[in-house]
Amino acid sequence: MEAMMKRFREISEDIRENINRFLEAVEGTESLLDKAIVDMKVRLDEAKDLVAIAIADEQTLKRTYQEAIDTANVWSKKADTALQNQDTTRAREAQRRRQHHLNLADGYKRQIAAQAAVVTTLKTALHEFYQQFRSAAGDAETLSHRQKQAETRSELYKLIATAENALSTAFARAEHKLKIAEEKAEMWENRNRRDATDGTKNADDSDIDRVLAELKSDVLGSNRK
Repeated sequence: MEAMMKRFREISEDIRENINRFLEAVEGTESLLDKAIVDMKVRLDEAKDLVAIAIADEQTLKRTYQEAIDTANVWSKKADTALQNQDTTRAREAQRRRQHHLNLADGYKRQIAAQAAVVTTLKTALHEFYQQFRSAAGDAETLSHRQKQAETRSELYKLIATAENALSTAFARAEHKLKIAEEKAEMWENRNRRDATDGTKNADDSDIDRVLAELKSDVLGSNRK
């Protein structure tokens, strides 16, 4: 029994150590979290086995106790039969054996009480460890989800930033090309306007020369008459 309690204390210390390692691994990688949880589960399973052994030992003691009581009752009946047959020798032997098994039963009863206390203590400790394990496992799962969410968000915003940069660059290039095209269009428009103005001026000069020539011809023709 002492060996079992010692082993359970060792497992208890291991589980606490694993919980501490789990807390230290919170800021580490996901693999460390997984390893800490797996180690805790192994220790927890071993602790369950020890509690099961303690419970089995308690049940064995109870059966042994009941067997001692049943045997004592058998010898008690044999003693009564011997007395009825006035066989005092066999009656005394039967009474002696009866008392022997009653004494054994008393010893088993004390062991059962002690074992029951041990089982209760182990069950309580195991329940506490199990709750710690569940809490640690839940925290690990939450952290794993948060890690994945953070990575997904990071990738998403990285893609958005890349797309925005590409779009901004494309707009800048398009605006530059548009500016060049507009400058060329304005240049050609101004040039065409100058050509049109020069053509109109030349046409006006030609008309004036023609009118003057006709006027001169009329004047000269009148004088000749």
